[in-house]
Amino acid sequence: MGRGIATCLIAHGFTVVAYDPQPGQGQRTRKHIQHALEQLRAHKNVPATSIRNWTQRLQIAASLEELAPCWLVVECIPENMEAKQRLYQALEAIVPARTLLASNTSSLPITLLQKGLRFPQRLLGMHWGEPAQILHYLEIIPGEQTTSSVVRTANRFAKACGKQPTQLKRDIRGFLSNRMMYAMLREACHLVESGIADMETVDRSFRNDIGWWATIAGPFRWMDLTGIPAYATVMEGLLPELSNSTEVPRLMQDMVKRKALGIQNQRGFYRYTRSSAKKWEERWVEFTYEIEKLATRYAAE
Repeated sequence: MGRGIATCLIAHGFTVVAYDPQPGQGQRTRKHIQHALEQLRAHKNVPATSIRNWTQRLQIAASLEELAPCWLVVECIPENMEAKQRLYQALEAIVPARTLLASNTSSLPITLLQKGLRFPQRLLGMHWGEPAQILHYLEIIPGEQTTSSVVRTANRFAKACGKQPTQLKRDIRGFLSNRMMYAMLREACHLVESGIADMETVDRSFRNDIGWWATIAGPFRWMDLTGIPAYATVMEGLLPELSNSTEVPRLMQDMVKRKALGIQNQRGFYRYTRSSAKKWEERWVEFTYEIEKLATRYAAE
């Protein structure tokens, strides 16, 4: 995700200082960014002039101290509250008080991440989509102490990156898209575990229904397009029957115990070879470019 964000920034004219605590990642990062930029140019998402001499706008940092000149730091470490708070405290000893700190957390409340900081008002959530260099998606989430000026700056930055920023009015765990997505994932697991349908059937049903209209319309627009009263009637009988479990689905627990990472290690809900996993990843990227063009064409006014 960090590499994708770096690609996005470079493609839109920003200078990037990238730091990875794992040693020896610099060469892999440059290779990844070069490939992603070439794809952006091939799909005409950015003009060739915008990525010319891009290597001059990428610095691979050897330590956190090299982030000192940055006016914005986007954190992309794993979803661990304590680790993130330790990182912010370390950054506060390095960067000026005016530097914005943004977390790419996908679910942790920003208000909790602000605890213990000297300047909590400059920290906010900046939740990117994957691939970050292609999607228009970017959530802006203020914590309880985030100032309005920081939120305005984040929105201007998002638009400068070619995004259509989604700004939340207040902090909530999981934010917008993940709350909707995880409700769907829970029900999908419930349907399989209950023996209603197998995974392939659930996937096919989702693709051929929600996946068909979701790019052009969100849930409220879809109800406008297809008739509001019917949804109220269905909700009355259906909502009590939906899963409201607070436990991680057994299906998910089993996958984690098997150390399944999906296409990353060819272990997932589906079977993969190294070749088929690579094809699915390439298919995903190409489809993302196609959807990006379609979404731009039908963007809401």
